[in-house]
Amino acid sequence: MLNNDEKRIIKAIPEGADHPRSMREVARLVGLNARTVRAIVHNLNVKGYPIGASRHQPAGYFWATSDDELELALRPITSQTREVQRRLAGLRRAKTISKKEALAEPTEADPKVKDQTTKEA
Repeated sequence: MLNNDEKRIIKAIPEGADHPRSMREVARLVGLNARTVRAIVHNLNVKGYPIGASRHQPAGYFWATSDDELELALRPITSQTREVQRRLAGLRRAKTISKKEALAEPTEADPKVKDQTTKEA
């Protein structure tokens, strides 16, 4: 069951990807702040409601009315997921080092310098 804020947001989001409505405009129409609208749209997506967000002009929220529009809604989330996965992988490979070590100039003993020198040769 939808609560009143969810219903108002769904009513404020136009059908179809051709005429999306900006998050700011949705927030203005429903009388909520942008952060709250974003959180509610996120929760509606989790519940299975087909609200997409286009990041290209015209940008904004739209109610996906076809499989193609649903695919369009998935693209930015898929891309964002890939970037988060890359960040996670980098942090998992990270070693705990001090800022001083991070900012130090590399020396010939540094394995990265040796690898770079080998590649250049």
